[in-house]
Amino acid sequence: MTSGRGKGFTWERGPFSKCALCGEESFGILRAGGQSLVKRCWNCRYSTDEALPSLDKKVIYLDQFVFSLLFNVEAGGRLPKGHEAFAKELHKRLRRLVLLQQVILPHSDIHRDETTVFHSAMELRQAYEFMGGDVELLETHKVEFDQTLLAAQAYLAGMPLQLDYSVDQVLKDRRNGWLPDMHISVRSDFTIFADGLRRKRDESHIALRDLADKWARDRPSFADVLKTELGSILSGKIQALASSERNKWHDDPMVSLNAIRAPIQNEARELLRLMQKSGIPQDEAGQKVRDFWASDANVNLPHHQISSYLFAGVARRVILGQKTIINKGLMNDIRAISCYAPYVDAMFVDKGCEQLLSERPISDDLRYKARIFSLSGTEAFLSYLDELEAVTPSVVREHASQIYGIA
Repeated sequence: MTSGRGKGFTWERGPFSKCALCGEESFGILRAGGQSLVKRCWNCRYSTDEALPSLDKKVIYLDQFVFSLLFNVEAGGRLPKGHEAFAKELHKRLRRLVLLQQVILPHSDIHRDETTVFHSAMELRQAYEFMGGDVELLETHKVEFDQTLLAAQAYLAGMPLQLDYSVDQVLKDRRNGWLPDMHISVRSDFTIFADGLRRKRDESHIALRDLADKWARDRPSFADVLKTELGSILSGKIQALASSERNKWHDDPMVSLNAIRAPIQNEARELLRLMQKSGIPQDEAGQKVRDFWASDANVNLPHHQISSYLFAGVARRVILGQKTIINKGLMNDIRAISCYAPYVDAMFVDKGCEQLLSERPISDDLRYKARIFSLSGTEAFLSYLDELEAVTPSVVREHASQIYGIA
């Protein structure tokens, strides 16, 4: 804490100004955050509670490798060759924009899982919470479920689906509160889950490699893969539900617990409840759920459309001989883009995924809000960040300077 003149330690900190009550140069910041700035005199305890200016923060999703890059800048670690200057500049600009209250860099369940298998998991988790503004996105399965439930309600009512794509729909926390001037971290240790996450990631990677081998042999067209992906949503749901039912009785208690808590279990349960609530007899509700899963109302949901198009794009790359497109992070990349691109303002993603999204017919057919960036266009991303800083209201800039010490 900055001390008052000749006072020693005080809870109040600078910059200090003249107190309106006692006239001493002792009126400083006691606390800031949310919607208010509290100032108090360390001499006479006179205080004020000032409403802070309203905000409209942009939401930028950063891929895990970008958070790792920023972490290495923060910790003085090794930076990837050829990207050292960009990493340092990115760290400086993003940190400045976060403190200027112009952006948040929310973390998700994808970040949490990938961080758990990182060599410095707790440190990286603390770093991205601190650097990003300590805001969290809804879990990907929750985003998918919310879309699904709304689609089911529209399906039963015979009405077109209208989704709200405002970014607050996918945030757990308030977007437009001012950052607290003091950050408190909790060192949560999730290493107990690391082996299970690695096993799940490896299994997904093996399944994807097997699928890639099939694409390479059969050489289907983009349209054929897209049709297969969209047409297999029903069978995928049924298989996932059957698998979780079997695993409920697994010898490994963690496997059993995960099966009971599986998102498909919750989805099936809530859809059955919705069907019965709408007047469908109990013995017909299960078939009605299956009919909905196969319907256009479900198939046309953003997360199904985006992921299916991306898989078709991956298949095309595999058939053309690109082997590096299949990696252990691809499934998470596709999941993140499918769930969050319709809502957030920008995403910095893997270079391969950014290139896929720019290819036809993907670029023509898909509609989403996010501007997409990658290491292929670092200058474009830095220019985008400059644009965000340029429109910072002067009153916000003044308060940010006072509270966080930004020049």
